[in-house]
Amino acid sequence: MNNTVMIWIVLPVLMGIALSFVRRWQRLYHWLSMLLPLLLTGLAFIFSSDLALDLAGRRFVLADSLTVLGRTIQITADQLGMVGLLYFLCFLWNVVRRLFPVSQWFGSLSLVVTGLWVLVQFLNPFIYSAVVIELIALLSVPLLSPRGTPAKSGIIRFLSMQTIALPLILLSGWMVSGIETSPSAESLVLRGALLVSLGFVIWAGIFPLHSWLPMLTEESQPLVSTFLLTMMQLGLVFFFLKFFNQYGWLRNLPQMNLSLKWIGALCILAAGLIAAFQSNLNRLLGYLFMAEVGYTLLSIALRGAGGLEVLAMTLLPRSLGFWMMGFSLSMLQQAADRHLLTLENLRGYLWRYPASSVLLLFGILNLTGMPLFGLYPSKHILWNLLPIDTLPLSLLVAVGVLGMIVFFLRLFDTFIHQTPGSAAESASETKTETVSLIVSVVIIVAIMFVSGLFPSLLSAPTQNILISFQNLMR
Repeated sequence: MNNTVMIWIVLPVLMGIALSFVRRWQRLYHWLSMLLPLLLTGLAFIFSSDLALDLAGRRFVLADSLTVLGRTIQITADQLGMVGLLYFLCFLWNVVRRLFPVSQWFGSLSLVVTGLWVLVQFLNPFIYSAVVIELIALLSVPLLSPRGTPAKSGIIRFLSMQTIALPLILLSGWMVSGIETSPSAESLVLRGALLVSLGFVIWAGIFPLHSWLPMLTEESQPLVSTFLLTMMQLGLVFFFLKFFNQYGWLRNLPQMNLSLKWIGALCILAAGLIAAFQSNLNRLLGYLFMAEVGYTLLSIALRGAGGLEVLAMTLLPRSLGFWMMGFSLSMLQQAADRHLLTLENLRGYLWRYPASSVLLLFGILNLTGMPLFGLYPSKHILWNLLPIDTLPLSLLVAVGVLGMIVFFLRLFDTFIHQTPGSAAESASETKTETVSLIVSVVIIVAIMFVSGLFPSLLSAPTQNILISFQNLMR
């Protein structure tokens, strides 16, 4: 185990498989599914400065690469921050997994999925990473559709879109070799860029090929869908940056940055406008993910003005924001005793379940980028980075943000107004929020406000996470 690949890819995948055999011992299963990713997170940050450790008079040195069937997997010290972030998020979701009726495979498969997303980032040649992403999509099915429930249209569409993207990326990989040997072939460069862009658009659910996103979040348990989509969003961001960093012909295309800006702004606009008229909170989750994809594209397009530094600032606060959304929506699902959360059946819930309702409201404000919340500093910087000479671009983003605020106001109005007879129902309500839950919500909200006032607290662990993309940092 003196190899980074063995520790952070092979070991977690094998341990995830082994965990599936101890599911009957729920307490052991729960603790192992928490402690294993936490241990891997700690090791990643211990070795992130140097792949050597002096302990008890002995020096442990890790190799940084492994060759399997002629394919090289390499994880260097400066890339362990990215690895640590992924395993920390796996730990975070497993902490609260036992509170909700999620798939019994969540603990083991979450570790396997995280290990495979790490593999995606460091597998060379990159085209084999596309096959691993397809494997992750297939492994997600038992989590999205637990045993005894039929596969719904959102899951089928999700699998279909992921499968359609696979040959596009594989074809682009085949074209890359031709472009590298003949970089002056303009038609080949344009076709390669088109295939790569379309593949990532389908993978990430970018507008207008986003329909599977709200369908998937509507049909799935919120904690499960937020975990899978957060890991997917982070994994694809790192993978796209790797692709962008490696191939100069792609990032140097004259209209590439402008295209990324407009696609990102359209994602934010579409997500905000649809959310403003949305009445289903499960579907809202999908539009929040689409909006964050838009902000990511804007950050990459504005890399020359510091956009990548802003992107690094958002990685942890954004992930925590989606964890909060999954946690609060899952609590409200249990309180309402129903799978779909609509505005109509949540009327007056602020008085009946104040902690869960406040956490959800603050989670939406946080992801929208309102002042005093964790994501405000990075989004404020990004809004200011938008060029003054492209006013329509700024207007699209502003309208998208306004749409999210309109939905928040509709939800707040629903939470505080009770329907006739609901007061009596509230008085006879037998379910109550526990003291531990209320204390947990207070701590989470406090962290959110403190990170908004002192953004370096959450951005410090990820400030060097993009150091391996040197070509993009110039």
